[in-house]
This record gives sequence, structure tokens and C-alpha cells, in this order.
Amino acid sequence: MPVAVSLCQLVLAAVFVVAGAAKLVDRDETRRAVAGFGAPAPLQAPLAVALPLVELAIAGALFIPVLARWAALAALVLLLVFCAMIVRALARGSAPDCNCFGGLTQTEVGRGTLVRNLVLGALAAFAAFGTDEPTGALGWIGHVAARDRVAAIVIGVLVAALLGLAWFCWAVLRQNGRLLLQLDAQASDAAPLDLLPLAAGEPAPDFAAATLDGDAVSLSSLLAPSLPVALVFADGHCGACEQVLAEAAKADGERATVAVVMRGDGAAAREKASAWGLPLVIGDPDDAVFGAFRVRGAPGTLLLDPEGRVAKPVQMGANPARDALASAAGAAPVVTVMVGAA
Repeated sequence: MPVAVSLCQLVLAAVFVVAGAAKLVDRDETRRAVAGFGAPAPLQAPLAVALPLVELAIAGALFIPVLARWAALAALVLLLVFCAMIVRALARGSAPDCNCFGGLTQTEVGRGTLVRNLVLGALAAFAAFGTDEPTGALGWIGHVAARDRVAAIVIGVLVAALLGLAWFCWAVLRQNGRLLLQLDAQASDAAPLDLLPLAAGEPAPDFAAATLDGDAVSLSSLLAPSLPVALVFADGHCGACEQVLAEAAKADGERATVAVVMRGDGAAAREKASAWGLPLVIGDPDDAVFGAFRVRGAPGTLLLDPEGRVAKPVQMGANPARDALASAAGAAPVVTVMVGAA
């Protein structure tokens, strides 16, 4: 049992070292993530520094036998706080970037993020209560050495090699990080026009698609009633899109024509259309409509005037997308849904 506890502590230490160091390197993104989870403005900057420092402190304490249990308890509390924040964000329909591992990953919070933190929380609970014997993240080496000296030597060499590799990767990251940021900024400044979002007043591109029933649908047909058009871009596997789809399902068809462009497979398309009572479903399996309107993610809402010009550029994120749709469409409709189907 002490060996298993020690290994759990080692896994937690590795996760918290990577998470804390990555957040500390990219403090601006960490501050934006903290803001996305609803932290008050005066606390955002301090939290962007304090959070990664706490994670690094927990990781360091996990290596000290007399502190390892308390560090595991601290990790458990922090992970439970993260879980509560994720549940709160999902309940309000927002999907901020979790920034869990700084700039190493860019992932909106979702059920997967919650499950990962719950698994880590279970490891932290086991690391804290799995044994009464003081141990640490490297304590398992001593237990193995007591049984097999050769195995202990081999493990020691492997651990040293891994630590050396980690140091080398960190050095390379520090050396090239600024260069990568400069290149990214230059690429953004020189981004081709066809990669930039459609701007207000710009004519929207026409498209040709088919409903799941085989009926033809295009932008021209959506504009035929001479009403504004609200295009909602969603994904069949996007939890944050649920709130926007709920708004689309009650939109007032006399005020605007609402079209939900949802990418995903055919099963996801039919499931969403049935769940929300969306009468007209159009497949976008190859992201053709997403690409035509230069939309790179979901959820998002793009508003067009009755002449087919952009009245309001695409609003990304659950809350902005839902608010834009609500302002355009109101309540209880004819809804056109474009869903990525096979």
C-alpha cells in the first residue's frame, strides 16, 4: 500500500508541477481564465500569480514525507474547488478556457474537464488516506530498493534520465518561448483576410446545403422572407452549446429567421434536433458552412440584416451567442437548424 500511495503522490506532483509552471509562464492567459470563471476584477491579477504558486508548493510538499499527506489533502481541496467552479460555469452555460496547463493546452471547460479533475481528486484522496506510514512522491523507490537492489538502481537511472529530459525541455521552452510568441503575433498581424471573421457591413456568402430530408437550403432562401437572419454555430458534442440551442428553440420566427449551423455526425444531428424540437436540420459534416462564414469554433451567433449584410459580427461563447440570438429573435418560432450530419 505505501508504494501505491507514493506513486499516486508522484503522479499528483507531476501534474501540479506542469500546471503551476505553465500558468506562471503565461500569466496573462491565466488572468483571463480566472476572469472567465467569474473572479472579481481586483482579484484577477493576484490570483493569476497565487494559483500557480500554490500548485507548485503542493507539488514540492508531495516529495517531503512529513508533508506529503497534508499536500495531498491540499491538492484534494484545490481540485474540489476547481470541480465546483466547472459545475458553476456549465450550469450558467459559459465555457471559459480552463487554462489548466497554461499555454500547453487550450481547452474550454466541459464534462471531460470535470471528469479529469474528479479522477485526480480520487488520486489525491488515496494519497492522503491510503496509508498511515509517512511517505512521499519518491518513497516508493526505497520500498523497491529494500526488495531488489538492482531494480532500484535501474529505477534511479530512469528517474534521473527523466529529470534531465524535463530540465532540457524546460530550458528549450524558456529559450524559444518568446520567439514563438513573436512568430504567433506576426502570423496574426499578417493573417489572410479569409481567416478573419466577417466584419459589420460585409456581405455574407451564399451557401448551398440540404436538410436531412433532402430539401435544398441556401442563404438566399433564408433571406426570402425579408427578415433579419440569426446564424447560430454549434457543435453536436459541445456542452456549452445547449443554452444557445434552447434559445434557438424558442426564437420568434416573425422577428428573425434563425438558422443553427451545428457540425457533428448524423446521429448527433438527429439527437439534437429531436431533443430541442428543431424542425429543419441541415448537415454540415465537412464544416463547409463554418468555413464560408469564417467561424472557427462553437458556440457563436452571427446576425445578418434582411439584405444579407453582417449586422453584428459573430459573438463567440455561450453567453454572448445566446444574448445576440435573444436580441435578434425573441420567443417561439420557425427555426432552421444546420447540423453536421453524414
